[in-house]
Amino acid sequence: PSITEAVLACDDAYARHVRAARAKLSAWKGRSSRGLIIDKFGPSASTLLKRTMDLYDRDTMASAGLSAAAPYRLEMRSKLRSIVEKAVRELFASQVENLEKSTLKKFNGLLLRKMGKNDAGSQDFYNDNASALRSAAFAFDTAVTDLEVPSLSLTKTKALASVNGKLNSALLSFPDSPAAKLKSMKEVQQMVSRQKKPTERSVDVGLDLVAMIRPDGFGSLQGFAGYNLGENSITVGFNNDADAPEVISQFGGVRPPFIRVQPKLKLDVEL
Repeated sequence: PSITEAVLACDDAYARHVRAARAKLSAWKGRSSRGLIIDKFGPSASTLLKRTMDLYDRDTMASAGLSAAAPYRLEMRSKLRSIVEKAVRELFASQVENLEKSTLKKFNGLLLRKMGKNDAGSQDFYNDNASALRSAAFAFDTAVTDLEVPSLSLTKTKALASVNGKLNSALLSFPDSPAAKLKSMKEVQQMVSRQKKPTERSVDVGLDLVAMIRPDGFGSLQGFAGYNLGENSITVGFNNDADAPEVISQFGGVRPPFIRVQPKLKLDVEL
């Protein structure tokens, strides 16, 4: 073919394949924008990128043999690949965000349902929900694996560190959450409204201390430990995520405090 024909063939192939790729990407974006997870996104995105480039290469193969048209062919190929890659990266980020929100929402809901078994903030509460935290982290790990696009270095490593830190923070801060306080208030109101049998007068006082230590790092180490002494308890959480961008953004652009202590005074009065 002539140089003009070769250039036109590259333009035509670019237009057709970018249009086909955008149609698929647009459908994915519509689903992701509604907070939904795209089934097998990682393998599907990898297949879309590879198929798009293979078809473009096939349709412009004749232009590769012309020294005057070959550079233009590569330029349009690079442009086509850039468009698809950018959209896939944006979709990966939104899918991870959707999955993280869904995981945290389910975990907080589980904590709220199990709250009545043990007082929120007590060591028993944290111990009983440690397995729930691990289950939530494992479920996230399994789901985010299907989102990975290795050819674009879109992996789950950073997302796992982020969600593990947020799950630990959610567990430790749950007793002070609005949902937990509202449920506690309702339970108190229900107890007050019941007819109480005469009992001996008593006042029990307890102190719960919850501390969170956040040294430098990106969330590679997390955990918590606690101790009960009668009506008193202390729980200490650890997460080396002070340098993680998502953590800094949660604190308005500044690093979180190295240690944060939240005391909670408990009064049990029977008259």
